[in-house]
Amino acid sequence: MKPFQASAAYATDLQLAYDYFKLGGPRAAERFWERYERAWASIRAQPESCRLRLSGWRQKAVPQSSYAIFYRETPAFWFLGGVLSTVQDPDLLQARLLIREVGAGDLGTSQRGDPR
Repeated sequence: MKPFQASAAYATDLQLAYDYFKLGGPRAAERFWERYERAWASIRAQPESCRLRLSGWRQKAVPQSSYAIFYRETPAFWFLGGVLSTVQDPDLLQARLLIREVGAGDLGTSQRGDPR
């Protein structure tokens, strides 16, 4: 199985999401973390289980939240684009992921949006 590589912003995204839930109390933040861990374990076990979107990204929802893990396949590894709230303009969301992808350098992808 291919390894996973996170974008430079991935850890910050996760911390921001955790901090958002922490506003509801420490237990709310811990519940979010537990649900995130289950979603992440699911991706690690079967990264191809989430539907490939036309943009080339896959998305795994973090249950009982508006957050999702966005990732895509490259020839050498799975690129983790971010943990982002899905309650925002989809075009803005795609732009943020594209900026992160470009910032990561050549990921060896053939064409953007090519659903191979």
